[in-house]
Amino acid sequence: MTHPDHAKLGQLAAKFAQLPDPREHRQPQHLLGDLLVIALCSMLTGGRGFNDMEDYGEGHAEWLRTFLRLPQGIPSHDTFNRVFAALDSHALEEALRQWASQCEVPPWEMALPEHPNALRQLAADGKRLRGSRRQEPRTEGGSLTRMDQVLNVWCARRGITLAQRRIPPEGGEIEQLPLLLRHLDLHGCVVSADAAHAQTHTAQVIVERGGEYVLCVKGNQPTTHAAVAAAMEAVRATTERPHFQSVEKGHGRLETRRRWVSGDLAEFAPRGQWQALGSIALIESAREDLATGKVSVEQRCYLSSLGISSGVTQSAARLAEIARSHWSVENSLHWRLDVQWGEDQSRAGKAATNLSALRKLAMNLLRTVPPPVRKPATVSMRRRHYIATINPNYLAALLAHFAS
Repeated sequence: MTHPDHAKLGQLAAKFAQLPDPREHRQPQHLLGDLLVIALCSMLTGGRGFNDMEDYGEGHAEWLRTFLRLPQGIPSHDTFNRVFAALDSHALEEALRQWASQCEVPPWEMALPEHPNALRQLAADGKRLRGSRRQEPRTEGGSLTRMDQVLNVWCARRGITLAQRRIPPEGGEIEQLPLLLRHLDLHGCVVSADAAHAQTHTAQVIVERGGEYVLCVKGNQPTTHAAVAAAMEAVRATTERPHFQSVEKGHGRLETRRRWVSGDLAEFAPRGQWQALGSIALIESAREDLATGKVSVEQRCYLSSLGISSGVTQSAARLAEIARSHWSVENSLHWRLDVQWGEDQSRAGKAATNLSALRKLAMNLLRTVPPPVRKPATVSMRRRHYIATINPNYLAALLAHFAS
C-alpha cells in the first residue's frame, strides 16, 4: 500500500492525539493517535469490532509504520476495547462535529439545480445501540438492564452525519436535542424532527441559532395537536382540492399523499407558545394494498416557522418534501449502520457510543471523497465501502482528506 503524502497521514494521528487520553494517569504502551487511526482504517475496510481492529493492524503493520509511531507494535483487541470504553464520548463527538462543519460540497452536488432560497435540511432522530445492552448493579440490590442511546443530526441532502450526542441513562433525547443544536450554526437550515421533539424550548433554540423548523406534533402536545387538527379541518372544508397532492405506486401498493397548509394564525390559540411560528399543516397519506384492496389512512399535523408568502401550493410542496426527506435519517443512516456496518450486532458494551461516532466519521468520509471510478456520483455507499477495502490508494485518500 502506497500513497505519495505520508506526512499528511501522519497529521491524522496527531489530530486524534489531541483528544483527552483516558489513560493519562499511567504510561500507556500504545499512543492514542495510533490506536484511533488503526480503528478508523478498520471501519473503512469492513471491520466491525475490536478483533477486526487488531487483525487489520497486524495485517498492515508494515504500511502503518510508514506514518504511525507504534512504539509497542499493534494494540491487542482488549486494548482497543478498554480505550474505546473509557474515551470521553463528548470529545469524539466534537471531533465529528468539527470535521462535518468544514466538509466541502462535492463538485457534482454543487451542480445540482435547486431553488435559490432552498434551505439545508437537518433531520434529528434518536437511535438505540442494541449491542450495548448490559446488566448493571443497582445501589439497592439486584441489577438493571442498560442500553446506550445516541441522538443524531443528519444532513438529508448531503447524506452525512453532522453531529451525534450520547443520551445519558438518567435523561432522554428530548432534553439533549437543544443542547446539541446549540453547537451548530443553523443559518440557512431547516431542522425537522418527529413528535417527541415538538417542544417549545426546542423551537426557540432553533430560531435563536438562526434556523427554521418543521416539527410533527401528536398526542404528546394534546392542546397544540387538537388546535392544529381543528384549524386544518376548517381549511379542508373551504378548499375543493388539496393544496398539493402526489401519487406513487410501488411495492404492491398505491399511495396518495395530500397536503394542506395555512398561514392564517390569528385565531390559532397556541401561536404565542411557539417561537416564530409561520404556518401549520396537515399531511394525509392513503395507502391501498393492490392485492387485497384494503385502504389505510394516516394523518399527521405539523408546526413550522416557514411562512407561505410564496403561495399555498408551493409552500405545501416544500413542506411535503421536508416531511418526507426527514425519514432519510432512518433509511440512509440508521439502516446502513445496522445492515452494512452491523451496529446492532456489535457487542461493544460501554464502548458502543464511541464506536457509533467512529462509524459515522467513516461513513462521512466515504460519502465525501469520490472513489476512483468513471461516474463517482452514482456509486452507492456499499460500493464505496467495498472499493476502500480492495483499493489501498482510495483508503489512503480517505485518510488524507480527514487529516487535511
